[in-house]
Amino acid sequence: MNKMISTTRFSFFIAIFLIGWVACSTPPTLQERAEQADALITTTLDENELPGISVTILKAGKQVYSKGFGFADIEAEKMIDPSTTRFRIGSVSKTFAASALMTLVEDNKVYLDSSVYSYVPNFSEKKWTITPRQVAGHLSGIRHYRGDEMNINRFYPTVDEALSVFEEDTLLYEPGSKYLYSTHAWTLLSAVIEQAAQTPYLEYMQQFVFDPLGMTSTHAELKDLEGVEKVSYYMRDSLGSLILAPEVDNSWKWAGGGFISTTEDVARFLWQHAEASYLTAESLSELTTPQQTTSGESTNYGLGWSNRKDAQANRLIGHTGGSVGGTTFAFMQPNSGVVVVMTTNVSRASFGSLANDLFALYR
Repeated sequence: MNKMISTTRFSFFIAIFLIGWVACSTPPTLQERAEQADALITTTLDENELPGISVTILKAGKQVYSKGFGFADIEAEKMIDPSTTRFRIGSVSKTFAASALMTLVEDNKVYLDSSVYSYVPNFSEKKWTITPRQVAGHLSGIRHYRGDEMNINRFYPTVDEALSVFEEDTLLYEPGSKYLYSTHAWTLLSAVIEQAAQTPYLEYMQQFVFDPLGMTSTHAELKDLEGVEKVSYYMRDSLGSLILAPEVDNSWKWAGGGFISTTEDVARFLWQHAEASYLTAESLSELTTPQQTTSGESTNYGLGWSNRKDAQANRLIGHTGGSVGGTTFAFMQPNSGVVVVMTTNVSRASFGSLANDLFALYR
């Protein structure tokens, strides 16, 4: 009798184990994934005390998740809509500019290994020649921010005038010999684009990047924008409390970090670089293949596209963005076709492990 009971119990536990194994091996539904994503994002929002966060996820080009959490404006308790609420996306603007550059390369109006002086002859002469490839890959030797430059609050009506912020400074090293991240370099790149296209930079971006890719909620953050729904921008004081960020004018760095956008627009942009269509396969390879220094060291950076790996060592391509009042993560995982874009309206924010968790969840 005891043997029968023991055998029955053993069979019961085996059945429970098999049911659990089958349940665990069955891929979660989109609804189940969404519920898990909600929990992950809410935890990140709370643990990192973010004012608000917008997250959009694509899988094989299909939008599978897009939600806002927290507030676009804390005082007004204004909610976030991922399709209409614009954030400062910071250096993701470089990735946009890189696509504009490649349209000109494809039209034989820009040659990546030519001298930038061929396009911008008025740029202050340096000890060495600089190429568009080096400029777009942070190999130019042009310096990054100095002092309080990130908080510049002056309007620069033209790209040429914006060059004055840094163009008289000497190069920090011979171009190509060292990787040094530089947002100023991208102002020079916007001058290359403008002169090669014979079109003002912002007009060219609209006509040859944003319009073709259906990015109706992406704009340069001009002071006179009307009817554009933006978040309020926050930073932390010395005690870590959220306060409104100071007023800034990003007209001195449109290409390097001056655009505002929605997570849905940014995700759409990334996916349209997953395969040859908008740009050729050769152009996509130029954008995303890491460059090397003259000593052969990989920079993990192509032309406006950064390369990194997730927690499972899967390749990610895209960019991050840090702004006054904004932090952005925008990457695509080529082997799974998953795009994750998230942005928050506070400076120097941490997303913790959220990106890795979301890539794992939707892979």
